[in-house]
Amino acid sequence: VDKFSIEAVDLGQVYKIKIRHDNSLAGADWYLDQVEVVDVETEEVYMFLCERWLSTKKEDKRIERTFFVK
Repeated sequence: VDKFSIEAVDLGQVYKIKIRHDNSLAGADWYLDQVEVVDVETEEVYMFLCERWLSTKKEDKRIERTFFVK
């Protein structure tokens, strides 16, 4: 499990996210199960179910995906 904390301006209601990587290193393929975005001020949680590979070798060979809130 990887967790990232990002400080940003108020994003408002989050309804979609785009996730990608640059495929610059060997073994850059990674499986993305889900993404959880938490607004620390309102404690609102946005869940994005992914269950896909970001890979140039697996599934549909895409390293960028857009997901909509669950």
